Amino acid sequence: MMRMNRANLVNGIWSYLPAFRAVAETEHLPTAAKALHVVPSALSRSVRLLEEAVGEQLFARQGRRLVLNAQGRALLDAVRESVGTIERGLARAGEQDFEGELRVGTIGVLTNHVVLPILLDLVAERPKIVPTMRACGARESNHRLAIGALDLAFYYDATSMDGVWCERLGALGASVYCGRRHPLFAAKRVTQKMLLEHPFSVPQIGDRNVPMDGWPVHLERKVGMRIELLLTNLDVALSGRFVCVLPDVVALPHARAKRLRRFSFDLVPPIEVYGACREGDQDRDLHRRVFGAVRESIEELSSKE
Repeated sequence: MMRMNRANLVNGIWSYLPAFRAVAETEHLPTAAKALHVVPSALSRSVRLLEEAVGEQLFARQGRRLVLNAQGRALLDAVRESVGTIERGLARAGEQDFEGELRVGTIGVLTNHVVLPILLDLVAERPKIVPTMRACGARESNHRLAIGALDLAFYYDATSMDGVWCERLGALGASVYCGRRHPLFAAKRVTQKMLLEHPFSVPQIGDRNVPMDGWPVHLERKVGMRIELLLTNLDVALSGRFVCVLPDVVALPHARAKRLRRFSFDLVPPIEVYGACREGDQDRDLHRRVFGAVRESIEELSSKE
């Protein structure tokens, strides 16, 4: 296949994209043709012309079915993202209320303790909004915001990217804990030296090349276990097997119930929380409302620590 000049490619394939999306989502020409009120042969021709323009096969032919291949799936994802961006742009241009899918990236403790309650309240008030939550860190969130695959994101690392607006929303406290079965739980006096003699359960390294639990890189600790999700450390700590760094909002209820012991050493700085969106969207009413609600929630949670 001959590939079109890249500068003219988008203009050349624009008119074929509705046909491509209908066929790609049904993988059946007659069904797609019925949805678009055209004959199957017209759709088949549009798909063929699109493949010639792109210079790639987008489907594997299986009788009357057209099954997406890897190149086709990539284009379908791009078309869906672009259509979503256009729909949101039309809503802004017409000063319409946001409705439909609200795609939110979040991670760890933020998900259940901060973001989820806010989204549930939002849906109760505006049922036409359909939140879609995705677990992703700062780097992945920023990439998805930049290409229009996310609307909002909340994370811990203040990483920057062209086209992405980011603001600090507050901080959540974190401390070192152990469970009832751990040797240090019942100790009358625990020094920092004693604490560091025991192995820790530690999370993965974050996007800024520092541990995601905020442990200072200059202070060496024994590693007894490695986990992917910081929240997993709650169960690890409760087991009593390892010492763990935990967000206070998660751990303090267990400490008050005497299932965890909290050590008062000032070793771990507060966990900074950031909100992000595409550049320019930060002034939209819905975005301001959600960011403000997250900020208030963090302030309230911090006051209880």
